[in-house]
Amino acid sequence: MVTKSDLAEPTLIEGWLRDMNLAPVRKPDAVNNWNVEFTIAAGSSPLAIAVVNPRTLPRAIMLVCGLAAAPEHMAAFKELSEELRREFWNQLRVTLNREWVEYQIEGVAVVECPKTVRVSAVRFDDGLTLDSFARTLSSVCKAAADAATHYTDRLGNSRQAARQGLAS
Repeated sequence: MVTKSDLAEPTLIEGWLRDMNLAPVRKPDAVNNWNVEFTIAAGSSPLAIAVVNPRTLPRAIMLVCGLAAAPEHMAAFKELSEELRREFWNQLRVTLNREWVEYQIEGVAVVECPKTVRVSAVRFDDGLTLDSFARTLSSVCKAAADAATHYTDRLGNSRQAARQGLAS
């Protein structure tokens, strides 16, 4: 069983990532005890994931993936009717609302395109195994990839299609 002392350094997590054929890179982090980043292939755009040990939760790790709206998504969103903008926001929440992950959306609902989406999950040492870590990583990746697909499907089409409501 993993203990708090096992999480004092990122060595265990780095080993698990290598076991999963991923390439962890330590990053400086002023907010967390440590930060390890890696990428996962996800279609045409890889997902950048961070595993951190928060100072406020030393017995935990947090997996985090952040997404930012592309300029063309922001422009396409502005051209949507209020009804389609509301539907975009609601469907994004439905897409992200799932067990084992949390999410944060930055932006004024309906008024503006969601600027960023952050998907995360926390695991504590008493339930942390390679298997539980891999499952949690999978949950974060699926939620983040689905959110990215939501932007592409709804806003990645031509502006003309968005104006005609075909992006919905």
